Amino acid sequence: MSQAETPPTAPADPAAPGTLQGLRAVLFDLDGVIFDSRQANIAFYNHMLQVVGLPPRAQEAVEVIHRESMEGSLRHLMGEGEKYRQAMEYWRTMDPTRFVGELRLFPGVRETLERLGRRYTLAVITNRSKTTRASLDHFGLWELFRLVVTPLDTGASKPDPSLMHHALKELRLEPGQVVYVGDSELDQRLCQATGVRLVAFRNPALAAWAHVESFAELGRLLGVA
Repeated sequence: MSQAETPPTAPADPAAPGTLQGLRAVLFDLDGVIFDSRQANIAFYNHMLQVVGLPPRAQEAVEVIHRESMEGSLRHLMGEGEKYRQAMEYWRTMDPTRFVGELRLFPGVRETLERLGRRYTLAVITNRSKTTRASLDHFGLWELFRLVVTPLDTGASKPDPSLMHHALKELRLEPGQVVYVGDSELDQRLCQATGVRLVAFRNPALAAWAHVESFAELGRLLGVA
């Protein structure tokens, strides 16, 4: 899809890209899909490293902190010893929303979400936790989603299938009635574990039902362009 300039045709295979029959909801990751969070993540984790007396080296682990939960990212950066415990104690009392201003919305997000919302139920499944609401509010997007699922809801992070199971239960939908727009291997594994079709965003290396490079392409893929 990322190479095409026109909407895909509808092949006979009901699981193939372009087949929208029965699709009722579009679920989204946040980081790397709705907004570009790399600089925000680097700033946040450098701050966490400095708080516990470690050098700011988040840039070296940018791929890890982009895809992992906060706990997983901290473990990668500082291990599971005393520094990690100090960081978690600090995080429980800090205000992480100070880094929300570093986020950048990808082009066409609002317009495409508004068009999709007229046809489908929209929801979020993200490994963000405390800053999820603030991040969506920052861009005025919170009200566009019927449901937002984070590790705070399930006690687990992607690719644990409990997040998708929770979303499907709350939305009263089956796996074949939704697609999930994600950009990482964790998203691929989440979809494979739950039987949900993955739309890979700006990552052609993922095994996915479809690949798109922009929200304009996503709109065409899902028939709302």
